[in-house]
Amino acid sequence: MSDEADESAGGELPLAAEQDDRRVLGIVPGKPVAGERKEPEDQDLVMVWPHLLVRHAVAAMTILLSVMIISVFFDAPLRDVADPTNTPNPEKAPWYFAALQELLSHFHPLIAGVLIPGAIIGGMVALPYIDRSDYITPRHRKVAVTAFTAFMVIWIILTIIGFAFRGPNWGWVWPWDEWHGEL
Repeated sequence: MSDEADESAGGELPLAAEQDDRRVLGIVPGKPVAGERKEPEDQDLVMVWPHLLVRHAVAAMTILLSVMIISVFFDAPLRDVADPTNTPNPEKAPWYFAALQELLSHFHPLIAGVLIPGAIIGGMVALPYIDRSDYITPRHRKVAVTAFTAFMVIWIILTIIGFAFRGPNWGWVWPWDEWHGEL
């Protein structure tokens, strides 16, 4: 009797452990949504240990060693010790928070600091439920690609404005104007 007939008759499909000695959770009947079902052969399998993990460890050690060697030869661009009586004008956030600081200059702190970031996170969580396409290629995921692209373009523009175009008293300053500040 075939799997379809066994399934329609109300019988349960056997677990993969009962079919062969591989440890998998179970077998899902039917044809995959995209592509063909692939059955790995024993000579196609590569174990995670030691092949993959040793490569990752070697790559991590190489990067760590490179950063340590670079840090010996180049000093970090640190400023003076913080002086609470003398705040620089403008006091800018690091570049990765410049978009949020730019939002805070336009909106109430509750809106710019809580509601907009919360809406962004909520939108990212809801995006898989809105774009229900069965395909995984970007050309079939129009809603997800459009939403993510719009978010990234707006965030990058706000970052550039907050980082390069804001001067004393958080006023607009063109990058080529001399204002004796630092980016």
